[in-house]
Amino acid sequence: FGIQLNDGFTRLAAEDGLMFGSVHPSMALEIMYQMRRTNFSGHFYFDTFPQRSDPVKEAEYNIQQAKRFWYAACSIDEARMKQITDEHDALAALELINNVLWQKL
Repeated sequence: FGIQLNDGFTRLAAEDGLMFGSVHPSMALEIMYQMRRTNFSGHFYFDTFPQRSDPVKEAEYNIQQAKRFWYAACSIDEARMKQITDEHDALAALELINNVLWQKL
């Protein structure tokens, strides 16, 4: 099966169809982390609406972003993530994710 990737401003009943990771990079990283954790072997597809950009370039950008987030998710220390989750430590979670995002993207 496949997973649809895009981004948006999360308005109720809205489908913004923005490029993957363009608005919510931490959520993009989270979905890739969860897909890697569960050994996802399906395919990704993009449901974006290139109204003001070249559709081919937008597709290429989405692919590039998906790869960036996929590989960035590799660097998340699972033991540290479990510890942070067990302790409900929001600040440590933010620091961990920000370190991964800004070092890898």
